[in-house]
Amino acid sequence: MTFYSYGYLAHQNSNHILFQLAVISIIIVIIAFLSWLWYRHKTDLKYRDLFIIMVLVLLLLVGIQVNEWQTLQSSFTQKSQVTQIMQRVAKEKGVAKTTVWSNTSTVSSGMLIKVQDQIYNVTINPDGNSYTLTTATPIQQPLNYVKEEK
Repeated sequence: MTFYSYGYLAHQNSNHILFQLAVISIIIVIIAFLSWLWYRHKTDLKYRDLFIIMVLVLLLLVGIQVNEWQTLQSSFTQKSQVTQIMQRVAKEKGVAKTTVWSNTSTVSSGMLIKVQDQIYNVTINPDGNSYTLTTATPIQQPLNYVKEEK
């Protein structure tokens, strides 16, 4: 069973989005260069064809990027809700947020919260505005911990 630290859930980043933005930027530069070549050599149609291909690739990558951004927003919202629960549990138990761990990055009934050496089962009410903690004992040992990368 894997538990995630508060810092890991709160500060998780996505470097692959930066890579995709860099690729999109490079394609925009290529499109600009091809449009300049097409303008200079109007009779040579290979530049026009390359220009059209690069514009289509750009549109495809922008579509992928928009889809990725929507998925990231949904994931961020879920992680934000988990970190809010972790903050409230830490405050309720009188411990630091760094000693609170969650076994999932999405809010759901049945998620586990580990506070120091005690593990709690979290039951979310149907309206999603409150939760109940009950003591739980894990069957699977050992527990794995994922900490925030510095």
